Amino acid sequence: MPKTLQQNLTERLSDSVERLHKQVETVEFWASAVSGLAAPVPDYEPEATKVARYLKPGRPARKRRPRRRGANQNDKPERAKPASA
Repeated sequence: MPKTLQQNLTERLSDSVERLHKQVETVEFWASAVSGLAAPVPDYEPEATKVARYLKPGRPARKRRPRRRGANQNDKPERAKPASA
């Protein structure tokens, strides 16, 4: 059964509208991505970080100390052996 001209035009118009919807979704996605990248970086506030809750206010962080050697390790560092040995 042959389609009429009106049916052909209707199908083409419907397909065009579907493609247009997909393109609009793509444009909206990229527009939101670009606007997110164009926003300025917020100022750094050390009190607002998650690490700040572990530090006392107004006191600098402690410096780490080197680990102590265990009882089974010698106090003297091992000397490197020469390559010929």
